[in-house]
Amino acid sequence: MGLETGFPGERTIVLPAPFIDLMKDDPLISDLHLVSMGHLTHARHHAVERPDGSDCYVFLYCVWGNGLITVRSNTMTLRANQAVVLPKGVPVSWRSSDDEPWSLYWICFDGPKGAVYAKNMASPANVVPSVYMRIEQRTELFDKMYALLCERLSIEILEYVNQILPHFLASFRFRELDRGTEEQPGHSEGMINKVLQYMNDNLERKLTIRELASFAGMSESYFYRRFVRQMSIAPMDYFIRLKINKAAILLLKTPMSVSQIAAKLGFGSPDYFSRTFRKVLGISATEFRRQDFRL
Repeated sequence: MGLETGFPGERTIVLPAPFIDLMKDDPLISDLHLVSMGHLTHARHHAVERPDGSDCYVFLYCVWGNGLITVRSNTMTLRANQAVVLPKGVPVSWRSSDDEPWSLYWICFDGPKGAVYAKNMASPANVVPSVYMRIEQRTELFDKMYALLCERLSIEILEYVNQILPHFLASFRFRELDRGTEEQPGHSEGMINKVLQYMNDNLERKLTIRELASFAGMSESYFYRRFVRQMSIAPMDYFIRLKINKAAILLLKTPMSVSQIAAKLGFGSPDYFSRTFRKVLGISATEFRRQDFRL
């Protein structure tokens, strides 16, 4: 059911009406259930208009770039590391910026509890990456729901997916409380270790030396020297290896295509991703999946 449509690497699932009716009648999930979901990257000219309003709540999570959202006549900017829930039943629209087109996760959901998860999310809310906010955990929940729905549709799958959905939405609704299972690091933990976690939490982005050094509170040159001294590899080379390792996991554990994985992990093109994958692992992504390599 995963579809590549108008944008490179786009993933979209729209649940058929009969399955939505089943969820509405299921006492386990009728109070909050998924209607559709998708993920697109660097989606220039992406635009949706619903002048008569949407029949469900629309969750948007921007991880790169920016765009405009309009609710009734109120227009707001949705930027990278922000999320919003658009209300149902009122005119809404959203469109990507031409200069910095957004990379976006979206979920349409409904049910009596929908209003609860939309509370305090009517305006773009900051979901700032840090060593305490586990961005990667959120996207993994999204990918798990997507992968399950790609396998097959059954009432058991729908019930399971719709048990994950509240956890995913709550991580944004209660974002100040969602700091993962780890306690705040002590003073003895090295800053480079915090940078490594920051890299892991931002694999979908195109981080720069400047951003990493700023996060570490160091000059670029000092940060580079300290990182190489501790890790024996340049920061951006290490970051690329993290991306390829994540790509390998996605190849083995999800039905995502090579182009979808390339887009998800912030590579400029599938060709660039393929060249990088082969350079790092010595084998093409397609062959890696075919041979079912184990990490």
